[in-house]
Amino acid sequence: MKTFSAVISFLILILISFSADAQRLIERGMILNPLANPNVDIQPNEVAWFTQVGGWGSFGSYGFYGDENHAWYQHLGAYVEIYRRENISSLALTGQIEFIADTNNDINFSPRAIFWEEGLLYTRRIRRSFIQFGYYHRCKHDIDNFRFGEERTMVFGSVLARIKMPVSLFSGSDAWLAFQFDQYTITWEKRTPDTFQNGAFNWDELLRSVKVNAVYQQPMRGSATLYLDGYLQGTLLKSDSWLNGQIRIETGKETAAGQIRFGLHAEYLGDSGIPVQPKSVTLIGVGIRIMTTGSIR
Repeated sequence: MKTFSAVISFLILILISFSADAQRLIERGMILNPLANPNVDIQPNEVAWFTQVGGWGSFGSYGFYGDENHAWYQHLGAYVEIYRRENISSLALTGQIEFIADTNNDINFSPRAIFWEEGLLYTRRIRRSFIQFGYYHRCKHDIDNFRFGEERTMVFGSVLARIKMPVSLFSGSDAWLAFQFDQYTITWEKRTPDTFQNGAFNWDELLRSVKVNAVYQQPMRGSATLYLDGYLQGTLLKSDSWLNGQIRIETGKETAAGQIRFGLHAEYLGDSGIPVQPKSVTLIGVGIRIMTTGSIR
């Protein structure tokens, strides 16, 4: 209890008081673990192929607080478990997109940018905890940016390692901590016009990052569940270091299709990755999320 409370308090403190920058990872606010899906059970000494497909989706508005580039968002993600040995190890392919729209057209919904990730993820159970290793390729592209006469494109990939640990809290609750390390092997950024290429904070200089996620869920009256989560990410560049962070509160329930959640979130991005001149943004939004039970937290 003390460990989890300390992590949540630290996340909140950082979001309130710290001004910093870091790159935008799509999977930043969740914990993916194919071995945690309660609907997939492989017997001892058995190996199975193409055992499950899972994923998540979300849609919402930054109507409470944002900037000229952020009005609406949509996240879509999926994973395919291509190999599993018992309930001990797993190999999965994963891919996800983050779509951002602003209000700069006659219907107040103008596509602005898209972020893309795909990766290969290996998961291994160690008692009640899990370790993961993988490689993720990521990129960002502008959409309908002709009116700006500017463009910012990024490509970056990393070798990653994660450890995920359960935390014992209240009776009936479910809480996890996850720690992730990324070592970047591909870093590229192109800004148009070229006069912006040598401006502040260039993703060409990415070296490595560290991220911690905390998630908590507690059954409420009836079939509803309370969900709390947050993340804090620090990034090291060649000449500087920066932070991103988020806190989120939701309520929802389990269905035959998975978990359905509705709630609020507040996020600080030191560099949103959208304007050709790097710019920080604080986002406060409301949205709905649907995800595979257990394997997405």
